[in-house]
Amino acid sequence: MKGRMTLVALIGIFVLPVVVAKLVLEQSWYEKGVTNYGQFLTEPATLNWLPEQGQWRLIYRVPEQCDSVCEQALFQLTQIPIAVGKERDRVSSVALTSSAPKAPEVLTWQTLTTEQARAWQQQAFDKNTIYLSDPMNNVVLAYPVSDDKTKWVAQGKGLLRDLKRLLKLSKVG
Repeated sequence: MKGRMTLVALIGIFVLPVVVAKLVLEQSWYEKGVTNYGQFLTEPATLNWLPEQGQWRLIYRVPEQCDSVCEQALFQLTQIPIAVGKERDRVSSVALTSSAPKAPEVLTWQTLTTEQARAWQQQAFDKNTIYLSDPMNNVVLAYPVSDDKTKWVAQGKGLLRDLKRLLKLSKVG
């Protein structure tokens, strides 16, 4: 009797974790962790017309009428590169506009040509979204700017965390 109990206990020790793991995965009880705060683009877009290749860039398309969401995005474009700290020279911000820029000189303003504006729209980029491009001009992450003031801070912190992690892991830019 003692031998059977030992055998059952031994089998239980090895089989039970496998059965429990299978159950957890099949029943979707496990939620895997997310390590990034931005949304990965399903197909990264390469914007060869962006200025000065070689830096990580925050990109925002400024609408014709800049509302509070636009102002918040421009604020984040100016503050996040500063918040990066000693890696500041590896990051730049680009504000894309179809008219002459009227705001902070801290940003790199680029007036889009008709072709560039068309290419931007063909990429199906959303408005009111800050994009992150790698040093090879591949747009890889998107950060929708919320019109809710309480979400602005969380979104900015998430973008900053992603950027710092990328700068730490990246050998380029």
